[in-house]
Amino acid sequence: MIRLRNIEKYFSQGMTKNYVLRRIDVDIKAGEFVSIMGPSGAGKSTLLHIIGMHDHSWNGE
Repeated sequence: MIRLRNIEKYFSQGMTKNYVLRRIDVDIKAGEFVSIMGPSGAGKSTLLHIIGMHDHSWNGE
C-alpha cells in the first residue's frame, strides 16, 4: 500500500511560497490501478516523483 498524508511541495521566490502541491492525501492499495489526471502544471509529475522517491524536498508523511 502507498499512503501519503498532508503532502506539500513548494518553490520559494524571495519571501513568497508558490505551492505546487498542497495538503494532498492518497491511499493506493496493493494491486490497485490508478491514474493521475489534470491540466498542465497541476503537479502530476511532481506527485509521481514524490511517490517514486525521486524527490526529497517535500513536507508530509
